[in-house]
Amino acid sequence: MPVALVAWIAALAFAAVVLTFCTYEVRWKAHRLRTDLERLRQLAEQLRRVQSSLAAAQRRLARAGAPD
Repeated sequence: MPVALVAWIAALAFAAVVLTFCTYEVRWKAHRLRTDLERLRQLAEQLRRVQSSLAAAQRRLARAGAPD
């Protein structure tokens, strides 16, 4: 019986370590993904500004009568 008890205690300790590690990994990756998402949002906003500037430049060229 004591061997079975030691085995259960060891299994529970191992499970606790694995669960703690998995929790840490999930939190770390979630934080990293949130950071990456924010960078992508900033990049998308920058792209929208560039597209808007390009469209404005095209309109100015069209008004000036320049060929495409």
